[in-house]
Amino acid sequence: MNATSKYAQSLAELKAKPTHYLKEVGDQWQTPPALFWGVFAKFGPFVLDLFTDGENNKCANYYTAEDNALIQDWADDLNGCKAFANPPYSRSSYEDEQAITGMRNIIEKTRAERDKGAKVIYLIKSATSEVWWPEDADHVCFIRGRISFDLPIWFKPANKKQAASSAGFACAIAVFDKDWQGSRMSYINRDDLLRDGKIILDIINAAALHIPTAINAQKTIEYKNASKVTNESIDLENTTIESNYVDVVTNEQIDLEHLITQVKHKEAAFSKWPSEVRHVVEEAFKANPNKFNDYRQAVLSEIANTRLLEQQRPSKIIAELSEMLERTEPMRAEA
Repeated sequence: MNATSKYAQSLAELKAKPTHYLKEVGDQWQTPPALFWGVFAKFGPFVLDLFTDGENNKCANYYTAEDNALIQDWADDLNGCKAFANPPYSRSSYEDEQAITGMRNIIEKTRAERDKGAKVIYLIKSATSEVWWPEDADHVCFIRGRISFDLPIWFKPANKKQAASSAGFACAIAVFDKDWQGSRMSYINRDDLLRDGKIILDIINAAALHIPTAINAQKTIEYKNASKVTNESIDLENTTIESNYVDVVTNEQIDLEHLITQVKHKEAAFSKWPSEVRHVVEEAFKANPNKFNDYRQAVLSEIANTRLLEQQRPSKIIAELSEMLERTEPMRAEA
């Protein structure tokens, strides 16, 4: 562990700031979910995310800046499985002669871990002129089409000008796997990766919500951008609403009343949800105590579970659920 590295400390301080500017994001631009799942479909499955800020991990197992991936035993932790990484591009830095950052250091570490049996798939800049470019990767798949990355979930824009996405740039997928049997180089269209990723995201969200991927579109929720939130009150039991609470990147539609009917007839009680789900929902109701009923609790639990599966911060989920409750009608007092 290298919990006190200056790099980790600087990142923690940045995340704790009340507001941020785009120029501060640096290494922390994150991989769009659809792109990750597209890479997963073609080169996965992945069980370990090597470089994360502790909140943007794409796998259940991951290293943080505090862990410092460059001192970890990847091959041992992977045990024959594959790792994914969208690595940081900051300049090389060292503390007590131990590398903390730097693509040259990362690629050197990757070679050593590959020799020990690790299988690592990188999403990297297509920067073939850089000294760190992995000429000896077992396979490089160049992506046709520029890639834009997402702001970190902890980013709080200081003003409206700071709410933009990153400028796109050319990327490639580099495979380090001494058992690789394919060609040394290939190409794939960005849109094909995103399409495959969107399909997987749709399956994940449908499974999390316990609903079919294609259902009657008569009374539906359309997945729309969060900027479309209205101030109209919402009756979770009876009203069709525009949902901004489940990140799905397809045009699929979901029948809310069908979902609620399923929830009503589930035998599993609220107490059977994981503690993380219960905590998020309970906190949302604390701010809206007059909005509580069992059906709403069940629906919010479904949404919270989906968000947690997407590895979003509990604080962000609580804020979303609270906003949803604020736009519902208060429960009438019983006579």
